[in-house]
Amino acid sequence: MYSPPHAADSDSEGSLLSDVSASPPRRRSPPRPAPPPPPPPPPPKHRTRPAAPTKPKLKPTPPAASAPAPAPPPPPTLRAAALSDPHGLAARIAAGSALTAASGTASSSSFRRLVQSRRAPASSAPSEVPSAAPRPPPTAATDAPPQTRPKRVHPNSVSEVAAASAAAEQPKRARGGSEGNFVRLNINGYGRRRTFKNSQAKRSTKCRSWRRQRAAGATPRSQGDEEGDLVAEALLEREKQAASDSVLEAVESVREDPSEQNLKSLLNAAYGHDSFRQGQLEAIQQIVAGESTMLVLPTGAGKSLCYQVPAMILPGLTLVVSPLLSLMVDQLRKLPAFLPGGLLASSQTSDEFHDTLQRLRAGEIKVLFVSPERFLNEEFLLIFRDTLPISLVAIDEAHCISEWSHNFRPSYLRLRASLLRRKLNVQCILAMTATATTQTLEEIMNALEIPSDNLIQTSQIRENLQLSISTSDNRLKDLMLLLKSPPFVDMRSIIVYCKFQAETDFVSKYLCDNNITAKSYHSGLLIKNRSRVQELFCSNKIRVVVATVAFGMGLDKSDVEGVIHYSLPESLEEYIQETGRAGRDGRLSHCHLLLDSATFYKIRSLSHSDGVDGYAMSKFLYQIFSSENTTGCICSLAKELTSRKFDIKEEVLLTILTQLEIGDQQYIRLLPQFSVTCTLYFHKFSGEISFELKDPAYCYVILWRPDDFNALSANLTKWLSEVESSKISKLDAMFALANFAVKGCKRTGGCSGSQHTPCIQKKIMEYFSKDDGTSENDCRTQLQKSSPFLQADIKVFIQSNSFAKFTPRAVARIMHGISSPAFPSVTWSKNHFWGRYVEVDFPLVMEAAKAELARKEGVAVSILLQRKLLLGMRVSTPGTLSRRAG
Repeated sequence: MYSPPHAADSDSEGSLLSDVSASPPRRRSPPRPAPPPPPPPPPPKHRTRPAAPTKPKLKPTPPAASAPAPAPPPPPTLRAAALSDPHGLAARIAAGSALTAASGTASSSSFRRLVQSRRAPASSAPSEVPSAAPRPPPTAATDAPPQTRPKRVHPNSVSEVAAASAAAEQPKRARGGSEGNFVRLNINGYGRRRTFKNSQAKRSTKCRSWRRQRAAGATPRSQGDEEGDLVAEALLEREKQAASDSVLEAVESVREDPSEQNLKSLLNAAYGHDSFRQGQLEAIQQIVAGESTMLVLPTGAGKSLCYQVPAMILPGLTLVVSPLLSLMVDQLRKLPAFLPGGLLASSQTSDEFHDTLQRLRAGEIKVLFVSPERFLNEEFLLIFRDTLPISLVAIDEAHCISEWSHNFRPSYLRLRASLLRRKLNVQCILAMTATATTQTLEEIMNALEIPSDNLIQTSQIRENLQLSISTSDNRLKDLMLLLKSPPFVDMRSIIVYCKFQAETDFVSKYLCDNNITAKSYHSGLLIKNRSRVQELFCSNKIRVVVATVAFGMGLDKSDVEGVIHYSLPESLEEYIQETGRAGRDGRLSHCHLLLDSATFYKIRSLSHSDGVDGYAMSKFLYQIFSSENTTGCICSLAKELTSRKFDIKEEVLLTILTQLEIGDQQYIRLLPQFSVTCTLYFHKFSGEISFELKDPAYCYVILWRPDDFNALSANLTKWLSEVESSKISKLDAMFALANFAVKGCKRTGGCSGSQHTPCIQKKIMEYFSKDDGTSENDCRTQLQKSSPFLQADIKVFIQSNSFAKFTPRAVARIMHGISSPAFPSVTWSKNHFWGRYVEVDFPLVMEAAKAELARKEGVAVSILLQRKLLLGMRVSTPGTLSRRAG
């Protein structure tokens, strides 16, 4: 910024007017006379200590005549601020005349001039900053120390310290950059010493390691050592290339003859293993032959190998469908270097997404990981229709396809063989799971059109797990005793599974307060926090992870020694999945379950949260096929608004829409979900814009309008009721097994104390061998069949909340303490009836609520009729009187 020269060079007292002002500069006027000097201060009243006698100061020796003339002082540089100005804000201020610009204009403040005036000397005296000119050679007189005694200065004398600071050595120039007097603020820390965030000494950098070695007396590295490193790197690259060549040779041999010997050679060249595990070889041979396969292997048994090896052999792309992003990332990381992979996820940036698509079209990807929601996107399906042939579709966690499974997901319902073959031209499908009942397997194989002869199934229970169960009235106390007693006291890695997110945080804090290193893990945490907990656990930095069911899928840790169930699992399938996290290295591991009846009642109540009444189903169908929604029309339903309006969870809404698409009659076609509200933000820089999407909605196209809404509503309601009953029966089977192990086990055949491995394994095998996936002890749930106060409490509750529009299911949910979209727990948990009848069977509570609502409706109808009758009498009475008067 420009400033007048005379303002920058002014040295008079009139230049002390500030140019940093919000008001315009004043007009020039003649200088005012200087004010009279202030009167001298009065002498101090207290006695002062007489100064110590000092000798006269020696005058500095003048330079020799032969010495060159001193150079002019260097340009002003930054100086250390005096104590009188600790922040360095004292500055010389230009005169007001210097700030007046041309007529009609006003000059602005200049940061350069401000800094220059700050550095300028206070008077015309020569600068005390040492000059850069050469000094005269030292002499004996100049080198001798002065004989004068230094002046005694009080430590709090600001003026003396400031003078000493001014006469001190010139400080080094600040490394702020740029030229002149402009100071560039180093906000981002460029050029500073690197900060080491890792607190562990073993994770130090190369430079820090070398400093330690040099301090210990190590010899410096020579140029020959560096050349040796380069040679070693070159040899390593050569070995990798040779390994890749051997893998390619083995792949060509398998393509010519997919025999067991050639497949073992490929396994050895690619992974270094000499033999396959049980079920792997048979599955790979079927897939290479082009036959769709259903594979059931226990957790940690190597299911991913069954699609990685065929991906090397088959010419086209291998598409892997996985339910969790963390699982996809872990599997992508574990791919061999010679098997390039890619990932398409909603969390990717636009550049990452397009980069993956570009690599995909260029043929640089052999294995692509996607989520099941990708199959709703027609543009995604069009990528593979003509240009990218797919040789294999591998569906991980395939039990999610069946609505009878323990982990049913609506997005998996669309993964049908008809869709995969029609849209992607896929001929070979691999379905993989670790736990599935006979009924679930039949559902999966029918949906994917897998022949029954192509089922490969091994034992779903590993033999190296010791299973134990004990009852608990105080789970926190029993958990602490368990962790501090053998065999868990000597374990380095333990997973504690809980049902609720708040419960994980509470248990984790309790363990930390008792000197046990623990962290919580659940889906409510940020992604970076979850990744951090998983990294700490995998590196044995924390001993215990208290987690929900979300933890474990994709966990790259084979030495987990123990699993403790703080809450009862919802099914035997879930129990096997979670206990399977331990002992993947083949060593003996221990799994313990703390059985609490109160927790069982609470979880069983929550199993009714997905149910839908017939009345709500009919209203929702009329909303979908409203009169303005004609055939071929693209429609949308806002998720949150629709869920709250019909008191149906968003997941259940998606399930109903999916069933309308893939049922016997296709009524709609689902489109990718989008947001109905978009807020745009325009930035001050050109070419920058950001947006925020709100109100996510379901989008669909109407293909056929139903002829009978009532019949369609009844069928969907019945289907959801059967799914709900199946979920409850699985929980009852889990409770029956745990209850039998604690109370019904005869302690024979290897069972002793809380160790019930033989009887638990026997019950699990019986469970998975049945068609319906239920247990003969399901009825032993100890639920109350009725309560004498139930009907009266429901009546009082409905009368005291007459403003709300209740349904029988809504009343039963409140009595069981179940939150719903229309009646959230934030509002209704304050009611004293909330969760009062959690130990009474849910259908009984709903029937009682239905009877009370019907009675109230009947009373309301009778009162309305009486009012109409009375109103009619009042209307007719004046007429009668008028006629009589006439």
